[in-house]
Amino acid sequence: MDRYEERLIEADRLAMTAHVRADATSGHHFLARQIWHTALALGVPPGSDVLVTGSCSAQLIGTTPVMHPTATMWEGSAPWRAQVPPRWPYPAYTVNPQPADAGARGPFTAQVISQVGLDVHVRSLVAWSYQQRRFHEDLAIALERSAPGGLVFALANHSILDGAGLDGSAHSPWEQTGQVADFLGAARLPTHALRTEDQCDAPADLLIFRRHSPGPDGPDSALVVPRSQWMPGAGIPVTTYYRSHREHVLGLPMTQTDQWDQERLTVVDTKRTWQHRLPRVLDQITRAHRPAADPRTAPGLDVLPTPRPTPHTRPRASAETNRPSQADPVPPL
Repeated sequence: MDRYEERLIEADRLAMTAHVRADATSGHHFLARQIWHTALALGVPPGSDVLVTGSCSAQLIGTTPVMHPTATMWEGSAPWRAQVPPRWPYPAYTVNPQPADAGARGPFTAQVISQVGLDVHVRSLVAWSYQQRRFHEDLAIALERSAPGGLVFALANHSILDGAGLDGSAHSPWEQTGQVADFLGAARLPTHALRTEDQCDAPADLLIFRRHSPGPDGPDSALVVPRSQWMPGAGIPVTTYYRSHREHVLGLPMTQTDQWDQERLTVVDTKRTWQHRLPRVLDQITRAHRPAADPRTAPGLDVLPTPRPTPHTRPRASAETNRPSQADPVPPL
């Protein structure tokens, strides 16, 4: 390992430390409201079992986090399970939240997996590779314990979706995911949406998957695995999904070069409007993918039984800074 790579690994370690220690409670509580309301709108039965794993799992289940040390900077919080509220609106995002066993098997009608380091631009090749591989392993586990037709909401670093299908392999993780689940859509959060620390400057995506159901309600052949292309005039890959869903990017995408001479993506939201725009994006996804058996899919009917909750928290301050990205063992952080 040369001196340059060692410096990149140290930069990754500092960035991941800042990510783990930062307070992201406000942003995650807002996301929790939107996620669980979207789950109900997409047909998850009230009272059914749900699970949250990864970073900030307690906040995303709607309760107070229990602080505890983790073995490494890449390990998330303890998983939590709960039930979907009996109706919406409801005083809580979920009911009866409680810590879950790490090996909870399900089946769960809805899950949230929140990637550790989702808003960090990792620089070293070893950290990038681990970040990619770990996400797809966690997604595969979530889909395995998902009920037929169950939903998986994934909060992930933008590089996960931006790198989809670049190798063209029929055995890529995305192709394997497409064999068991549909990709319903995504929304890209702006830089510093969840954490204002300088090291936490990567855009994050909210991805939505639905496990295939057997029989006539099975996979929708019109849904395809997302693909990527190289960004014109820049040396970074970007997903083609947002090319046809530009309104799903909750800010202005730009590229910057950091002090390591690496290009990276940033999404600027100077007016801090993403919390007001995200509900509309999720409503569009809901409108397109509500189960056919749901009577509210009739043309002209509102997709939501009640108004979606509006943000009560003030958007966190945005600060545009510099950092990059690059790409299997666990990185030595």
